[in-house]
Amino acid sequence: MIGSLCVILLPHEADDLMVEMNNIGLSVSVYEYRSLSYAYGLLGLFEDMKRVIGLMEDAGFELDVVSSNMVLSSLGSHNELLEMASWLRRMKKSKIPFSIRTYNSVLNHCPTIMSILENPKGIKPTSLKALLQILNHDESTLIQELIDPLVLSESVELTTSKFKLDLHGMHLGSAYLILLQWFQDLLVLYGTKNYTIQNKVTVVCGAGKHSIIRGESPVKGLVKEMMIQMKSPLKIDRNNVGCFVAQGKVFMNWICQITST
Repeated sequence: MIGSLCVILLPHEADDLMVEMNNIGLSVSVYEYRSLSYAYGLLGLFEDMKRVIGLMEDAGFELDVVSSNMVLSSLGSHNELLEMASWLRRMKKSKIPFSIRTYNSVLNHCPTIMSILENPKGIKPTSLKALLQILNHDESTLIQELIDPLVLSESVELTTSKFKLDLHGMHLGSAYLILLQWFQDLLVLYGTKNYTIQNKVTVVCGAGKHSIIRGESPVKGLVKEMMIQMKSPLKIDRNNVGCFVAQGKVFMNWICQITST
């Protein structure tokens, strides 16, 4: 009942029902706390949202990445960018690791980045530094708090023979930012000469099996346009249309050219 009331955005009624549960000795689970805080957040009732988070912690449930992502999504739906940045700082202080869903929850509500991605045939900028320069203060602050090397590293698979970046589970904004992070990291690696050239470089986007229009992956379309604009050697794999591939030496030569420009 509490979950249903929260879904139809009646958090006050759900709150009263939780009080009744406590009064008759029924324990409230983390699910009810999350649902209630999210419903308050979607309505823009942020003080109530934070109050419920506090009650959840008082009940012995630690604030985790799932609850935090719901808070971020709620704040984003009301364009509270600086509040989102503040919440990201709280997550770091509490040692709550960011996830791909954290990236999705934040970037889906970044107006400048979303406007850039509306026209994939003209995607600019193609570097993290250039992106931060065109963002307004609030959005730039938010993105700088969001950027996390661990999220990128969890998306990368590195062996002696291959170097793979997996974009599965990412929305457009997340895929875009992760790609910019990846290129920046590669430039640093090239500059320090601290890398081994693998035989094959792969970027996995998926073939669109789970897209709204089956077979048309928005992330694949984004990567394709970025690779064309950046004159990257990464091309669609003939054996797997959901991947972009390049020979390792050719790819690193391209990174070298980017570094020198």
